[in-house]
Amino acid sequence: MFEMFAYSTVNVISLVSLSLVDFIFPGPATIVVQSSSDEVRALLEFKKGIKDDLLGKVFSSWNQTSFSIDSDWDACPSSFYGVICDDSSNSVTAIVLDRSQLGRGLKFFTLTSLRMLKNLSLAGNNFTGRLVPAFNELFYGPIPARINDLYGLNYLNLSSNRFHGWYPKGIKNLQQLRVWDIHSNELSGDVEVFFSQLSDVEYVDLSGNAFSGLLAGNPENISSLGNTLHYLDLSNNRLSGEFLSSEALASFKNLEFLDLGNNAINGELPSFGSLSNLKVLHL
Repeated sequence: MFEMFAYSTVNVISLVSLSLVDFIFPGPATIVVQSSSDEVRALLEFKKGIKDDLLGKVFSSWNQTSFSIDSDWDACPSSFYGVICDDSSNSVTAIVLDRSQLGRGLKFFTLTSLRMLKNLSLAGNNFTGRLVPAFNELFYGPIPARINDLYGLNYLNLSSNRFHGWYPKGIKNLQQLRVWDIHSNELSGDVEVFFSQLSDVEYVDLSGNAFSGLLAGNPENISSLGNTLHYLDLSNNRLSGEFLSSEALASFKNLEFLDLGNNAINGELPSFGSLSNLKVLHL
């Protein structure tokens, strides 16, 4: 790995973590009229796709026995493990189930009724895809395409699971997305297509997958990321072709972290002098 800048792992983590706090714990949300009982039912339906819960935290708390009286159904289910509610709107704004030893399928379509959902983090579990309807115990690897129907997401982290296959088309639907982290799976797809569909995203980590394509494709495909992207990790994939040109790199005005290591990128190194905010570079 070629290192242009020496930078400690601790500092890298600090750089990223501080910028993500607002995504994980959002501020006051816009008040909307919505029945919390609908959100409870949506979460209970989502739970049906989870077949493994080795710690028992979801199975023990995501159930109807959590509600002692009927009026509890009108309250946001903050007693559900990993569910974060906004008091002002009485709505679910985040689901954070990182490293909870959960496994198998995901029913993302059930979450579409959570209209205030901004953050979905399922990192470090054993999810493998979705249930095949005709076979009750058969799961297969792709991320369910309905993930792209969660239009309000700001933060999406599906890293360190067991997903494989092509990432579903339609990420352009997630116009509010600022953080996209799916590292350490077995996912594939053309990175140039993704870049052409993303806009205003600040943090992208696709490392440790099987993504392919030409890094130095059409410069117009990355123009929408130039003003917002701070962190980009494409290491340990199957990227090929030449490096981005100096002109293309210059569009990433706010980039602080760039890792392209362990790919098949070749050709002459461009000048990185235009990236005045760059702190970490791995090639």
